Amino acid sequence: MAIIIDQLVEIFQGFDMSHLASDLVGFVSKKHLVESKLPSQRKSMSLPGKKKPKETQYYYENARALAALAKDRGEREQSPVIGVLFRDADGTASAGRGDWQDKRNSMIAGFKAENFDLGVAMMPKPKSEAWLLCASQKSRYQNCARLEKESGNDASPNSLKQQLAAALDGADNRAEINAMLYKKVIDVERIDMPSFNLFKDDLMSVVKCALTAESPLKGEL
Repeated sequence: MAIIIDQLVEIFQGFDMSHLASDLVGFVSKKHLVESKLPSQRKSMSLPGKKKPKETQYYYENARALAALAKDRGEREQSPVIGVLFRDADGTASAGRGDWQDKRNSMIAGFKAENFDLGVAMMPKPKSEAWLLCASQKSRYQNCARLEKESGNDASPNSLKQQLAAALDGADNRAEINAMLYKKVIDVERIDMPSFNLFKDDLMSVVKCALTAESPLKGEL
């Protein structure tokens, strides 16, 4: 996913410069985010309904932690730092795919709780293979929205993971997929899906916001 982010940022900034190649991108593991969890706030997360879904608190706290880390790095380096929180929704028919919106909203709420304007929620629906499968289509805009209704369960018949491997002639490991992204065999500009478009629009907004600063923008993933 870092390559997709990097390629989009390069488009949005309007000039050729890979932040990955320039070593301007940092990676924050799930473990580190959990360990960096911030103290609870008096004002709790606001979500629709009487009782917030249990798992959304995890995404909310992840977003708060990433926001704090990105702001700290920005202050130390005197440069705007964009924080992109990537998580697969992994929705299944039995679990209810409506969870995707709750999880995404909780990320956004977490960024807002820390007054972090450069935070982006990156949540494929149901998972990243759907985006990659759309990007591997030979023609753009081939009704990829239908992929968001697929199960996120890799054990399901004709899973997204299996469909992606078939579309890529058997390629199913990270190194092969990354190489195809760089060669544009998997072309990020072909993706037209509601979940991707929301992420893309949010990323474009924060990139434009960051570019108003004098220093080069950097990123935390």
